[in-house]
Amino acid sequence: MRAIAIVSSERYSGKSSLTVGLALELRDRGYSVGYMKPVGSYPIKVDGKRVDGDAFFVREALGFTDSLSDMTPFFLTWETLKRYMRKRPGDPGATVKRCYERLSAGKDIMLLEGAHDLVQGRILGLSSLEISGLLGTGVLLLDTFNEDLTTDRILSAREYFGERFLGVALNWVPERRRSFVENQLKRFMEENEISLFGSFPTDRVLRSISVKDLAEALSGRIICATGERDELVESMMVGAMGQEQALRLFRERSNKVVVTGGDRSDIQLAALQTPTKALILTGGLRPNPQVIGQAEEMRVPIILVGHDTAATVEMVEAAIGRQKVYGAEKIDRIRGFVKERLDLDALLAKAGEVEAR
Repeated sequence: MRAIAIVSSERYSGKSSLTVGLALELRDRGYSVGYMKPVGSYPIKVDGKRVDGDAFFVREALGFTDSLSDMTPFFLTWETLKRYMRKRPGDPGATVKRCYERLSAGKDIMLLEGAHDLVQGRILGLSSLEISGLLGTGVLLLDTFNEDLTTDRILSAREYFGERFLGVALNWVPERRRSFVENQLKRFMEENEISLFGSFPTDRVLRSISVKDLAEALSGRIICATGERDELVESMMVGAMGQEQALRLFRERSNKVVVTGGDRSDIQLAALQTPTKALILTGGLRPNPQVIGQAEEMRVPIILVGHDTAATVEMVEAAIGRQKVYGAEKIDRIRGFVKERLDLDALLAKAGEVEAR
């Protein structure tokens, strides 16, 4: 059995999405595929139980019936981190190994999703490096393309993981850097005996989140234009300036959500004059009737949240960063990228070499 751990050097790199795309393509080739995310940090409630949101998403997208507690036996949040500092929970490595054995039974290939970055989980002895050694997996680095850091991050990952390092795939590569990645960077990696298996472009659809999901992530309430709750938001702008400046800036970006105080009717009306998908009003303050009427007319949902603006901005950034490949359109899109832009044969061959060691 081959096992591939998909890791990244920073959060929101697209590991869950790539896992789904890889699993679907492998299934099309006749492989039986399993999945595990040993260390979670995105707890959600499902049927009254705490589960990892990423693992739940992958399980639903792929139709798995395995136990979510096996898929993600450990969580690292602020509260659990403090608890683990006081008392380590038994033998985490042995627990992960037992769960892995159950999940991998009868499988041809196991896909493991890494934590936020390469070191998260170290407090439990479950960093990406430790898990790859414990379970004997190969390691695929999924790196969010960064002009200044990508090359060094790849070289560092190869040194960090040693013989278990399979190579790299790059995500969110802007069109202006595609030629550089596919030619100069690929040659450089080959000269350093590192496999660049493929690259995925910046994609507006995959980087979007629905108004409904955004409201849920913020524990907010949609108070108007509820029929537009499935509209997709691609970016965020913060309204903390004067009305004239806001109007000028808001016109520069479409398909956005604007975050501003519930008492800033001037900013709210300026946003409604530009291509805006939703307004998020902070502080729990309901807007005046003129704003609500204008939003209804323009079919722009207003989301009321109780948090202050700074906290809301942070939550929106996390929600957009953590967007998932929900829905047939997004799943088909990532499947297409995996099929067309990832050298799966080379990746499987490399994983087979690690398995044979």
